[in-house]
Amino acid sequence: MISRRTLLQAGVGMALGTTLTPLLTAKQSLAGGLVARARQLRFAVPVPTPLSQDLTLDLGAHRQLLAFYRRAGAHAVLAVASTGEMLSISWPEALQLTRQASAVFGPRGTWASLSRGTTVASCRSGVRQLAQAGAGTAIVVPGLLADASVSDAEALRRLLAVAQGSPLPLGLYEAIAPFHRLLRLESLQQLAEIGGYRLLKTTQASAAVVAAMVGQVPAGFGIYQANSAELFAVVEAGVTGITDFCAAAFPELLRYLCHQWGPTGDPAKVQRVCAWIARTDAALSSQLPFPLSVKVVLQRRGLPILPLSRQAVNDLNGEQWQQAEDLVQQFKGLRNDLGIPSLL
Repeated sequence: MISRRTLLQAGVGMALGTTLTPLLTAKQSLAGGLVARARQLRFAVPVPTPLSQDLTLDLGAHRQLLAFYRRAGAHAVLAVASTGEMLSISWPEALQLTRQASAVFGPRGTWASLSRGTTVASCRSGVRQLAQAGAGTAIVVPGLLADASVSDAEALRRLLAVAQGSPLPLGLYEAIAPFHRLLRLESLQQLAEIGGYRLLKTTQASAAVVAAMVGQVPAGFGIYQANSAELFAVVEAGVTGITDFCAAAFPELLRYLCHQWGPTGDPAKVQRVCAWIARTDAALSSQLPFPLSVKVVLQRRGLPILPLSRQAVNDLNGEQWQQAEDLVQQFKGLRNDLGIPSLL
């Protein structure tokens, strides 16, 4: 029998016994891809949190980042997320960042995670506070609300309880830390249909899993991909949009991908961009110390953000600084090849 661990390692976060859509043949993939490319693709940016030398929030640099993402055409921003070091900022600081994001993107384009949402009560209180701060969507982190000691059934009960009487639409974020809780397919279906949840930021890489999700949630439910390992296949499987590290570091490339994702786009260029994003996300998250990696790249691109973090991460060494610079130069070359205008 295949173990749950094996399924998770393969990128499948569903319950044992769940039937997945079979992998498509090449002919079916082509036909399905044409249908998939007929829809609009979007991207949302997980905003890094700029810090001053004394590790307080640098709100001026934060405003400049938000303006940059606005110019890049982001559909929304995650004002409080893992890329923004949500576990190392206080809740009052999270509300400050949310207010600033809402001033630029408006409530509809401002999402914020409940970074202190470890109980149903704290989540429900946090949703009300985020609504007052100008967020349009509050994002619940299942791994915070229900840690490794909690059963899937109890996690579902808590998530449904958070949604009762919520003043805001809710989203879900399968954050890697502090506990990587992947949502079961039947749980996602209930949360979407009766729980009031409207979007999922998923970290599951498998195109088969994403296709199964898309087939189970109601129309209008957004699935945003944060794991770009199989980006082209996952986007063809039907995700609503992308919210990854490259969206924060190179948003122009995400805008290009979203514009090219259509019947008139060039499939070869789309696949080239998807492959570059996948490689670059892997470098930013594992080859370089995260989340400093994203800040260093943004600084090398000319934005006023210091390579500082409150998290216990090592500074970049000389070789890693060069690797970050190489990413910036690769982006410039790709941008020139594809005719993508510079925003900086």
